[in-house]
Amino acid sequence: MTAFKSEFLNILSQRGFIHQISDETGLDDLMSKETVSAYIGFDATAKSLHVGSMTQIMLLYWLQQTGHRPVALMGGGTSMVGDPSGKDESRKLLTPQDIEDNKAEIKKNFDAFLNFGDGKSDAVMPDNAEWLLKLNYVEFLRDYGKHLSVNAMLARDSVKMRLEREQHLSFLEFNYMLLQAYDF
Repeated sequence: MTAFKSEFLNILSQRGFIHQISDETGLDDLMSKETVSAYIGFDATAKSLHVGSMTQIMLLYWLQQTGHRPVALMGGGTSMVGDPSGKDESRKLLTPQDIEDNKAEIKKNFDAFLNFGDGKSDAVMPDNAEWLLKLNYVEFLRDYGKHLSVNAMLARDSVKMRLEREQHLSFLEFNYMLLQAYDF
């Protein structure tokens, strides 16, 4: 086990969260000297998150406990499209009201783990609907589409499996990864 200067990375290492790190030294130096913000996105496709989200929530929890700023990105915009990952068929499209109701319930889940506010290490919960719903489609394609490879998108497991099984993959679902990348 590597000893880190960063309390956050030490805790993650001790708890078995770390498998690989890109630029381990650089990340450790940064996190030991500065307050870092990090985000994880959560779509509001149900009234609660599934147990698979617990690892990500615990990462945000430990980030905050060690003086850093967690960003729990709510996917109000991406929830309108639906993540095709791990699905054999298209998701049922949710109404805007369903998404709002789900977001309110999910926020309650986060309140049990994170402190939200305006302080240096307080968590924030922006909603990607704030920027995704304002996108101009043609401008988006011109500005970002030229940097994206359809070949790489088709090679993604979530897409490749649906195509290999000859299962329907809508253009809407295919675009999910573009919206997800735009969040970053």
